[in-house]
Formats: sequence, structure tokens, C-alpha cells
Amino acid sequence: MKKTEKANAGFLVKVFIKNHDNINDGNVREKCGSLSSYVGIATNFILFVTKIIVGTLAGSVAIAGDAFNNLSDAGSSIISLFSFKMSTKPADKNHPFGHARIEYISSSLVAVVILFIGFELLKSSIEKILNPIAITFSAIMVIVLVVSIILKLWLYYFNKRLGAYIDSILMEATAADSLSDVLATSAVLLSIIISYFTGVNLDG
Repeated sequence: MKKTEKANAGFLVKVFIKNHDNINDGNVREKCGSLSSYVGIATNFILFVTKIIVGTLAGSVAIAGDAFNNLSDAGSSIISLFSFKMSTKPADKNHPFGHARIEYISSSLVAVVILFIGFELLKSSIEKILNPIAITFSAIMVIVLVVSIILKLWLYYFNKRLGAYIDSILMEATAADSLSDVLATSAVLLSIIISYFTGVNLDG
């Protein structure tokens, strides 16, 4: 089925990308990828700074860990940015078929980063469970996590839609990562709420 502008091009694409409907143009594809990357870098870095401050003040390893997860997502967006800029380069002597394959390589790198961060978070959680410390509950903790969930849901929708629009496996992977972040942050939020009402420390 042929993609239509109305069904697939989002507001940001229409605002920032000239001739965005010409998705067969490599330059348009690169700009779409760059837009996704810049949005991801900015959003995740803001979430990282906010969560690391709140998590440190509250003594919550779960929130701090979630913050570093956002930092890794910002790093993944930088990889994506590089990938989209490289993939549109024309064929040369060493790459007679062009550079499009780099997008697949980058999606694999993003997956490796996600696995590494997941392992580090698991290790930190185990250490915190073995050596628990009390956390300081506050409304700001809940607000930050709820806002984070909303932003990540939006990032999922944004990248999923844009990925389908330009047929990008890397953007689809980024969308899936955002959705997994929603689940992870929701788990952190739930554990904090349960800990507050039951007195059982589930932070970790």
C-alpha cells in the first residue's frame, strides 16, 4: 500500500523538512533520520539530567539507573545520527553499492548498547538489594517518572511513525527501545509507590 503524507508525515517533519513528501530523495531521508536523532538526543539528555538529580537526592538507585538508561539512549541517537548521514553518501571505490548498509550495522550497535546498559542496571540492582538503604519519597519523584513515561511514549510513536514513513529499520529499533523504556520506568514508578505505602524497600 502506498504511504500517504497525511497518514505518515508528522508535525515536526512537516515543519522542519522541506519537500518531506519526496521520501525517495536520499537528502530527505537523511534529514528525517537526523530530526529523529536530534529529538532523541535532546529528550533523553534532559531526562538523564533530571533523573540523576532526583535519584541522587532521593537515594534511589532505580531512578539513577533509569537516568543512565536515558543517557545510553542519547548515545544511541548519536550513533543513529552518524548512520543516517553516512548512509546517504554516494557509492565510491570502496563501497560500490553505496553506504546504506551502515544503517543495519548501527541498529546492531544500538542493540549492543541496550544489552550492556541492561546488564549494568541489573548488577546495580542486585548490589542495592543486598545492601539496601532508605529512599526519600517525594511527589517530585513521581512527577518526573510520569513525565518520563509520557515523553517516551511520544518518542515511541514519533519514531515508529517516522520509521514507517521512510522505511527505516534503525528508526523502528529506536521506537522499540523507547517502548521498553516505558515499561522499565513504569516498573520503577510502581516499585516506589509500593515501597511508600507498604514500607517494603523495592528500590533497586
